[in-house]
Amino acid sequence: MKAYMVRGPNAELELSDVERPRPGPGRALVRVKAAGICYRDYLAWTGWQKVRFPTVPGHEYAGVVEEVGPGSSSLSPGDRVAGMVYEYCGECEYCKSGRENLCRNRKVFGEDVWGAFAEYIVADSKSLVKIPDNVDFAAASFAACVLSTLVRAVKRTGVGQGQLVVVTGASGGVGIHALQVARAYGAKVVGVTRPEKAEHVARYADHVVTKQEFADEIRRMGYADVVIETVGGPTIGQSARALRPGGKIALIGNVDPNPQQIQLGLYILKEVDILPVLQGTRADLVEALRLLSEGRIRPIYSLHKFAELPQLLAEMPKAKHVGRRVLEI
Repeated sequence: MKAYMVRGPNAELELSDVERPRPGPGRALVRVKAAGICYRDYLAWTGWQKVRFPTVPGHEYAGVVEEVGPGSSSLSPGDRVAGMVYEYCGECEYCKSGRENLCRNRKVFGEDVWGAFAEYIVADSKSLVKIPDNVDFAAASFAACVLSTLVRAVKRTGVGQGQLVVVTGASGGVGIHALQVARAYGAKVVGVTRPEKAEHVARYADHVVTKQEFADEIRRMGYADVVIETVGGPTIGQSARALRPGGKIALIGNVDPNPQQIQLGLYILKEVDILPVLQGTRADLVEALRLLSEGRIRPIYSLHKFAELPQLLAEMPKAKHVGRRVLEI
């Protein structure tokens, strides 16, 4: 099969012929139809994530089950599936409590095990969820990394009817969907983005703010109940200033992985809750696919050829695109 191999941090992505994997017990072979490109892929490639090189990168994917191993009774050849970002053991205390995203034995695709930038991928059947008939492969490919994580974020922060929710980095692959997920849970949403992207963001937000120092404008609207922070260090100070006392930040983004300095008084004096969100669980992915199927989230993505991956990955820090970039494989 064809697969992109990376042999070390910042090494060239090599389109290689490698042996097609076979599914062992409890596992399934999936023919990859679509694979999303995430900023985490960029961080892994450049050495910020712990990666077992050489590897096939990529952790967002959807496709068709081609073969199942012994004991994979939940899946059959021909099933359309979306993959979770990771495999989990199902036996540790976190898995048994429904928090498999914190599994002690978690293996992330593209980092701990070979990932999705390939024609085929083998995955534990538990980490595969069937796709509703009216959801396409491209949208399903990033449902686990993007949408299920956002479902988890709104649940952790208690987003509900009538609340004011601010989304930073609102034009990005996570941000543009965060606006829609928060709306699906009844919130009024404000998108923070660059001026040149305001028109795109306005289609999914009640208000758009384009200033780097956006807190004052948010406060004039009545203070935010929740901020979905998809950027991280560069914007989190303004996010704290925009919040009402007792407000909450769902911390998802980390575009600058260097250590960050924060003004602690901002958080202490308001008793701001910072709630980091790692990834969604299987239940969160099921919920995300349901929201897609019901049309409550419109997936925003552009389709690209498999051969474009090296260029697209290198361009990630420039953030010129809106929504997710998805490879057709």
